[in-house]
Amino acid sequence: MATHPGSTRSRRSESSNRFQPYTRKPGRSHERGTETEQKATKQAVPVPIQVSSALQLAWAPATRRKYDTSVKEFISFCDKQRVPEEDRSPASEMLLAMYAASLVGQVAGGTISGKLAAVRAWHIQHNQAWQGSTLLQYVLKGAANATPSSSKQKRRPPVTVNMLQELHDNLDLADHLDTAVYAIATVAFYGQLRLGEICTSKDEYTAFNRATSPSKKHLKPPHSEAGSRILRLPWTKVKRAKGEEVAICRQLGDTDPIKALDRHMQINEITTGDTALASYSTLQGKRKLLTVSRFMKRCNEIWIAAGRERHTGHCFRIGGTTHYLLHNVPPDAVKLAGRWSSDAFLRYWRQLDVVTTVHTELLRSGGVRSAAR
Repeated sequence: MATHPGSTRSRRSESSNRFQPYTRKPGRSHERGTETEQKATKQAVPVPIQVSSALQLAWAPATRRKYDTSVKEFISFCDKQRVPEEDRSPASEMLLAMYAASLVGQVAGGTISGKLAAVRAWHIQHNQAWQGSTLLQYVLKGAANATPSSSKQKRRPPVTVNMLQELHDNLDLADHLDTAVYAIATVAFYGQLRLGEICTSKDEYTAFNRATSPSKKHLKPPHSEAGSRILRLPWTKVKRAKGEEVAICRQLGDTDPIKALDRHMQINEITTGDTALASYSTLQGKRKLLTVSRFMKRCNEIWIAAGRERHTGHCFRIGGTTHYLLHNVPPDAVKLAGRWSSDAFLRYWRQLDVVTTVHTELLRSGGVRSAAR
């Protein structure tokens, strides 16, 4: 995030624009603002470097990078509108509403909300009061209603069991890379995982971070007669460093994740507890991490050859969720196993026509007592 709302400071080097302690005293212009704004401005104090460093950990690195861009866009808007530096932080609700309104009809309402979330995080980082309230909420509602059709994302299709079967039939399961890809595909699907929770962004093994990616030791021994296991994720999108546990349950047929994991760990010699679970050995005997991009590239090579469209990593998570719902697993159990929040859980249900048919079609009416007599 940019450190200061001023257009002059915004042109400083990239390193000086990221998460530095706030040092500017409140601007004089707020003396002519509302009583609330005056009070908020007077209470703002510089953020000690220790506090600023701790605040950095509140947002994931990828989120901070995205927020940096959004804050710079807000500063650019203020530059064009000739908003004085002292009026940019804390920003009045009217200024925030004007910024949001300037984007209406250009990008999706959710995108505008995301940009405002970045500006709010910037205020928090600098210990500035957030003035957004009812007015801003309704401007954002209007922005959502005015989302252009070109900005509406196409609904991502879920991965299906048939697609896992295609991977099984077309990958070389004696190959080190392919057997790793297949194991992670089944685990991500049946465990309803986000790929970033198990795969990495870099393939060099020296980049392996045991604090954020699972090792063999995170895969607990079988806890059922069928051999189902629990995988401890050391870092997740929601719980962060607290981590979470997911159930990897035995399945019938070729797409069984337990069998796929066992084959993968044997072929890729994942024998010690500290070895990355999502890794494989090259022909030269060098260990590589399985990255999200390499994983998806290999999967899509198989699926596109089969006449399917390109899929993204999140399609595994929503695919697993949909699969369980179609097989009459109680929604509460699916929600718990997938670590879904209620809103996201409902938003990501796929194949609604099939789900509702399974649960509501041809229900028996006999024997049910009528409430009205």
